[in-house]
Amino acid sequence: MSFENIIKDSNFYQTSTGDYGFRILSGTDTSTVGESFRSIQVLNQCVLSTTTSVGDAIPNTITLKAGTVIFGKFDSITMVSGKIIAYLAS
Repeated sequence: MSFENIIKDSNFYQTSTGDYGFRILSGTDTSTVGESFRSIQVLNQCVLSTTTSVGDAIPNTITLKAGTVIFGKFDSITMVSGKIIAYLAS
C-alpha cells in the first residue's frame, strides 16, 4: 500500500485515527507485508520496532508504556511483547 498524500490537517487526522481501519498486534506479531501505518497506540506495555522508507523508523527495539501514541509513516511493525493498535495509512 502507498501512503495517502496528506495535504490538510483533516487528512492526517483521518488516517491516524482509524479512517482506513486498524490492526491489533500482540506478543510476537509482525504486521502484514504491504500494509502501512500512520499511528501506533499502545494498549499494554510493549517492546517493538518499526521500519519505513521515509525516515520515521524505530530501527532498534523500544519499550513503550500503555497509553502512548506515536505518529509517523510506518511500513512495518515487529512486536517483541505487549499489545498495540496500529492504524492503517490507506
